[in-house]
Amino acid sequence: MKCGTVELETPLKFKFTLDYYWKEQLAEDNDPRQWPIVLIFSGSAFIKMTQREGEPVALALNAQGYQAAVVQYNLLDQGPIYPNAIDIGLTAIQYVKEHAAAINGDPDKLVTLGLSAGAHIVTLMNALSNDKDYLTAHQFKTDDLRPAAQILGYPVIDLAMGFPKTDTEALAICPERQYWATQKLVTATTPPTFIWNTYSDAVVPVKNGLVYAEALADQHVPFDYHTFTKGKHGLVLSTIETSRFNHPEDIEPRAANWFELATSWLDEQFDLTRVDF
Repeated sequence: MKCGTVELETPLKFKFTLDYYWKEQLAEDNDPRQWPIVLIFSGSAFIKMTQREGEPVALALNAQGYQAAVVQYNLLDQGPIYPNAIDIGLTAIQYVKEHAAAINGDPDKLVTLGLSAGAHIVTLMNALSNDKDYLTAHQFKTDDLRPAAQILGYPVIDLAMGFPKTDTEALAICPERQYWATQKLVTATTPPTFIWNTYSDAVVPVKNGLVYAEALADQHVPFDYHTFTKGKHGLVLSTIETSRFNHPEDIEPRAANWFELATSWLDEQFDLTRVDF
């Protein structure tokens, strides 16, 4: 495996990094496979990136036959999150698509995975990924940067729906209110979506996922939706790999099923079988 960090820059010159975890081919077998690619947007509360939602998720995806990378987007200590986080996400998609051959990845099977605050970035950037006016204004040299699918875990969808707590905090994250509610930006071209959360989440209300699923249904966009009754916010894989020391509440066995459900859903979306691999 090749692991490392690449420094990137948006078309408007905002710098960020991408932490990559690329599976290497089996040279003795002249391995011809092209792996699906997942870009991970960890949770952060828009303040500090959650490490448990980065590398462990990437490695779990590697083990299931995916190339993976973690996007280090901007945080509030650098000013408002948007529009820079949108441009960072779209630049990461463009970079990975352009370099897919070098990492034995399939540019047509690219997935964006957002957890908590990272899910707000994913849903917003994907809403603008084929908006020609936005892409032109932000100097992208393409008119379509949509991924093939998106995965949203305990997602922040609407900045006025329980997280953050106040309009003042939401305005600091995003001064442009038209970007607050990403469910209102769903269209028929929104990527197929997998959503999971927990009813007992005390940080991001479960209704965030519900309104997004309803918007997908209204636009006839395929989706899988899973709400587990028990489980705190930020379960990540909900297994020992992503639990904190002496925090048994980080492990919820039923909620841990989301990962297998999500990867099998991706196999279905991409019409893959284990024989393909």
